[in-house]
Amino acid sequence: MNDILHLWLRGEHQGELEQLRNGAVRLRYDADIFDRYGEGARPLSLSLPLERARVEGPALDAFLEGLLPEGQVRADLDREYQARSAFDLLAHIGVECAGAVQFTRDPEPPGTGHLIPLTGAEVDALVVALPTLTPPDNEPLTASLGGIQAKVLLTRDDGRWAWPTDGAMSTHIVKPQPLSTGGPQHLVHAEHWAMTVAARAGLPAARTELHDFDGRAAIVVERFDRSADGRTHQEDFAQALGLAPSSKYESTLRDQSRLRSIAELGSQNALRPRDFLVELLEQVTFNATIGNGDAHSKNYSLAIGADANYSLTPLYDVAPVFFLGQYRHAGHAIAGQVDLRYITREHLVLEGQSWGMSPARAASVVDDVIDRTAAAISEVGATEEIEALPEQVLGRVRTFAGTRPRPRAVGCAQ
Repeated sequence: MNDILHLWLRGEHQGELEQLRNGAVRLRYDADIFDRYGEGARPLSLSLPLERARVEGPALDAFLEGLLPEGQVRADLDREYQARSAFDLLAHIGVECAGAVQFTRDPEPPGTGHLIPLTGAEVDALVVALPTLTPPDNEPLTASLGGIQAKVLLTRDDGRWAWPTDGAMSTHIVKPQPLSTGGPQHLVHAEHWAMTVAARAGLPAARTELHDFDGRAAIVVERFDRSADGRTHQEDFAQALGLAPSSKYESTLRDQSRLRSIAELGSQNALRPRDFLVELLEQVTFNATIGNGDAHSKNYSLAIGADANYSLTPLYDVAPVFFLGQYRHAGHAIAGQVDLRYITREHLVLEGQSWGMSPARAASVVDDVIDRTAAAISEVGATEEIEALPEQVLGRVRTFAGTRPRPRAVGCAQ
């Protein structure tokens, strides 16, 4: 007999996910979903338009894989739960995922779960032990979040921390400084600084704080897909394009860039298509100008409304790692260029033009972000851990600003 998981979106049943004996997975939407949205709508993912036939194939597989951790964290979870597939793992930890999707074996709606209060010492122990994650009181792990960096999902209510279980919503992501000596130094400080700069520049950005957990520095990120009203649905660009997490970095071998694909599909499904394109170019410009060498397809996301309309989520996972060990890959091809050393203002303008923006509009958006970013860097300043970084980033931003075409001189008629 085939294995079944029930798929829920914002607490409403959407369909059944079925794993066949050969390991293949397919999704069958409920009939009333078509009455609500209409065939071809994309309430779950940009890559998964509603079809009356069973949905199966690479796009569905990529969407499911994108809900789960990567790397060693994934390997540890697979070992713990003896999981051989994303389906197997979601059966254990899929009741609290990124966005508003939940998976249960039970056909009854998922409950609100419960919270286990944590003492300060217990939170310290959880964070210090990462990447090893040991739930308190031998509670099962029932939450999942994509990405390769070690992290723990917690709930904070009125300043007190708790462990969410059985489908309870987490509100914060805690990511400590990686233990590896080969990675970027002071990464969490650089990320918090960059997120502060983005917000000061007027760009929507996830709220972050720095905390010390028994001597281990960590960035604490407030989840923008969680609120008092419940879960907000979202997916990252890799899921939206039907790409596996292992393909999150773009090469220059494709005919059409990923950013152009997102610009076209996203704007077609957005309430305000022009605003969508402007906001996308703003985020791409900010990441490129500050030297974010990790702005790949899992570090941009789309918010999906209850009416299946799309918008961009706030910025997240932004850090100028180009200056913290020469991470040179921009994550996405920008007008055909992926190397941060060679990306210029002109590349950004040309990329915007390839989405249908006029040259003047694309240039205006790019230049505005450059100016706002330079001002924000000067205002935010430096900290002891990253004393030299702001000036390095500011120098790069000023280089972008310095390549603007000069206005033509207007001569006097003789």
